[in-house]
Amino acid sequence: MIGLVADSSTPVLITGESGTGKDVVARLIHMQSPRVDLPFIAINCAAVPKEVFENELFGHELGAFTGATSKKMGYLEMADTGTLFFDELAEMETDTQAKLLRVLETKAFRRLGGKTELSADVRLLAATNKSVQQALDSGELRKDLYYRFSVIEIFIPPLRERKEDVELLIDHFLQHFCHKHKKATRKFSHEAMKTMQDYDWPGNVRELRNVVERAVILSTRDSITPDLLPSSMAGKMSTSNTISIQIGTTLEAAEKEIILKTLSATANNKSRTAAILGLSRKALYDKLKRYGLDVEGN
Repeated sequence: MIGLVADSSTPVLITGESGTGKDVVARLIHMQSPRVDLPFIAINCAAVPKEVFENELFGHELGAFTGATSKKMGYLEMADTGTLFFDELAEMETDTQAKLLRVLETKAFRRLGGKTELSADVRLLAATNKSVQQALDSGELRKDLYYRFSVIEIFIPPLRERKEDVELLIDHFLQHFCHKHKKATRKFSHEAMKTMQDYDWPGNVRELRNVVERAVILSTRDSITPDLLPSSMAGKMSTSNTISIQIGTTLEAAEKEIILKTLSATANNKSRTAAILGLSRKALYDKLKRYGLDVEGN
């Protein structure tokens, strides 16, 4: 599918759970396209504050607002003739989605505070880890924007539905991380490999990547055994697999404790933590920021 769509300039929507490799697919489309030597710019719609998103996307003119002391190019101009990738499209404000739809239809836009229409020859790609139907029903994703992007839709199945890829991915990441961390060639023991093949990988390829890197760093022998895997994978009970909350605890304090315990149980994997708690990544980040907790990492 990537090979078939790469030569065109048609927008592509990439869907699938968090950690399945949607950004990798977007980069592969760009790398196999005639625009390969031109800019590729990726925007995480959940990570850019909504109050500055349009400024980042469209740029601004001198004096457009207080503090605009010079003209600024936006992502659309910077990606001109290349590819612009919107990760987590459903996290974009719906008003901004409407303006992006106009860019898709006319290839034109204005900088904030500007009157001159500018054109941009940009290949637009987008991805979402949300259920498209749920995002449409809730209004998080505009139907008209979805219809423009979904001319071509690439769905990436979760890793639990393509277990035949697990060993291939393990071999790839082993080679990569042994080289990166200057370790002799490693291999997983039969027991460790079986544990990894039987595991459901709720964090998908991203989680597998992190597990392999962890094992390579901690290993002191050529064979990686199950004791170097996270305890939840190796069938061991966590030392703290329950949460005790006293009567009288505020809801805020209880929520903070649940988030901290879940982060600990997932080795600080925020994608997996958000999935377990039934939150979007953006919602989890907002809560972590509110509690003054670390928001870096996966």
